[in-house]
Amino acid sequence: MTEILTQDNIPLRYVIQGSGPTIVFVLGYGMTLDEWPGRMISTLATSFRVILYNHRGVSGVMNPSVKFTIPQGARDLYDLVSELADGPVHIVGYSMGGMIGLEFAIRYPDLLDHLVLISSDCGGSECITRDDRVTEEMGKELPDIEAYLERAGRLLLTESFRKKHPDPMSWFVDHGEVADPRSVIEQYEAFETWEGVYSNLHEIRKPVLVITGDRDIVTPPQNGAIIADAIPGAELVVVEDAGHGVIFQEPVRVGNIISRFLS
Repeated sequence: MTEILTQDNIPLRYVIQGSGPTIVFVLGYGMTLDEWPGRMISTLATSFRVILYNHRGVSGVMNPSVKFTIPQGARDLYDLVSELADGPVHIVGYSMGGMIGLEFAIRYPDLLDHLVLISSDCGGSECITRDDRVTEEMGKELPDIEAYLERAGRLLLTESFRKKHPDPMSWFVDHGEVADPRSVIEQYEAFETWEGVYSNLHEIRKPVLVITGDRDIVTPPQNGAIIADAIPGAELVVVEDAGHGVIFQEPVRVGNIISRFLS
């Protein structure tokens, strides 16, 4: 296992694939680095040096004095970039990872080259919130992996995709390490209590791409337009008939969209 240490000595597991300009992928809620869609990552690793890493606590090592928050996630990302890159990097943040990407862009602009936000929002009162029933569903503890898989399919994937792919085992084919449950609880509290960065979005002067699915029920797609309108020159791509899990529904397509943007 390859790790870097944060400033408070918490190990962050990471892997590197490919060579070229560096892209750092920032995980969404409850994920581990093994869960990034392999076909999306391999599409990009042909032209880029791709770094995947785990958030603090995911692998079980936690610091009771330093909770995981969205700003803390940006500080951990700073530690990772400082250790593994020689200069500015491309950041790709999915869902909660996009929130961390926005914090990083505002706090550490000199370390950012391009920013890609997928299925994310800017937080605060300006963002469009999900239905209460979706929030309630996300916070439930379930009895077994099959129940978690079924819920993930309902929340992340469109009904038409599930009908086309009726075997749940085909929905999320890339997996390995399982996130420590304590870290998942901290992450949930982190994005639910995040104050957001809407008032600072105009400060971001690097190229930004926002990708959203038009049927996202976890992060309503209007949030993509809110971010893109507030960041000077930002580009918005809306993927039709895609949910919050657009990266799982369309891994190669999303990889190609990112590649074209970064190139």
